[in-house]
Amino acid sequence: MPYPVANLRAFLAGRWRISRRIGDVRLGIIGRLTGYATFAPATDGLAYDESGDLRFGSYLGHAIRRYHLVIDRPTAGEMRHADGTRFHELDLASGTANILHHCARDYYRGRYRAFHESCFITVWQVTGPRKDYRLATLHTRIASDCSDLDE
Repeated sequence: MPYPVANLRAFLAGRWRISRRIGDVRLGIIGRLTGYATFAPATDGLAYDESGDLRFGSYLGHAIRRYHLVIDRPTAGEMRHADGTRFHELDLASGTANILHHCARDYYRGRYRAFHESCFITVWQVTGPRKDYRLATLHTRIASDCSDLDE
């Protein structure tokens, strides 16, 4: 059952352990990323920094990702890429947010789901002429345990 989020900034702020599964249909490869993410205070919201070890096919190396979440309402905001361009709206008032995003001819369908105050998951299905993959990322707040959840 989803966990409704009344205060997006308070819910996300802090350090999270991340575990991501990547399935690339075109390449026939399953990959994994394990690491950490931080939602740090920013003037207009939260800065998201992610760092981890990526194993994808024969590749094994370090990976980073950065976003900026501009929070404009208690439960919602706009996720932006590191360069400031818009990615998607995010509203977790119900505990679940379904996202649709077009990037050139690629189509991103995402879902955020909060399970409780210390655990949420994001799932992305990306399709288009250049892409066909699925990402599922479990975020677990440091010092908590989400191991009893069914996905």
